Amino acid sequence: MARPQGESRAPSSSHDVRSIQGCKKTAICSLTDSRRFYNWLVIMLRAALDRSNRTDEIAKWIRSEIESGSLPPGSRLEERELAEKFQVSKTPVREALIQLASRGFIELRQRKGATVSVLSAEQVIAMFEVMTELEGMAVKLCATRMSLELRKSLMDVHSRSEGFLDDPIKYDELNIELHELFYRGACNEYLESNIKDLRARLRIYRRFPFQRAGRIRRSFEDHQAIITAIMRGDGEAAKNAMHDHLTTGGRIFADLVAELRFIAN
Repeated sequence: MARPQGESRAPSSSHDVRSIQGCKKTAICSLTDSRRFYNWLVIMLRAALDRSNRTDEIAKWIRSEIESGSLPPGSRLEERELAEKFQVSKTPVREALIQLASRGFIELRQRKGATVSVLSAEQVIAMFEVMTELEGMAVKLCATRMSLELRKSLMDVHSRSEGFLDDPIKYDELNIELHELFYRGACNEYLESNIKDLRARLRIYRRFPFQRAGRIRRSFEDHQAIITAIMRGDGEAAKNAMHDHLTTGGRIFADLVAELRFIAN
């Protein structure tokens, strides 16, 4: 009797049964392979994330050593020693060095390895001029963008700094904290990142910014003028006050050159 058109035929032969079983096995193998691939992918991503974290940790440590003066300009950075110190392979160390080189903290030269960047007096002063303009831009933006919470923090840090006008080290710490509030208040991550990098690279050339007589008092008064302009929303006045704060009378440039000569000797 003929089977009606469109009606499916039940798997009656052994060939059909084997075909169905083969499809099931293929599906199971495919699922297993997918799981294996997923597990492999998770392992690889975790390894990459761990290496990235280690790279950042190494870069942060080297940068802090440069800023503190523990690694002065011209110091060699040995991959093997760094790898042993952090108990890692050379890969995250190399990545950290490349990261720092891209920001100008170190120099990478073929066959000579990595060394802490050495800047000429002209380069330092040129960088300082750029930083002065960027900091002026930051406080100008603060006048219209800084949140109420950050304004309160700004006033708090400035008020606390008044208690350390006779303590150059503590005042310097609060000075850095205050300036970083200016950068955050500008609400521009690119601007903030660039100012911090410039300040960090120049730090070694201005290791004792508040040792000279009267410098702390003048700094405190300059900060007051900048903050007052920000609080009243006068961006242009804040920018001018910051410019005066950093360059008044050319004293800062003279200090930079003096520090360069001291380091060179």
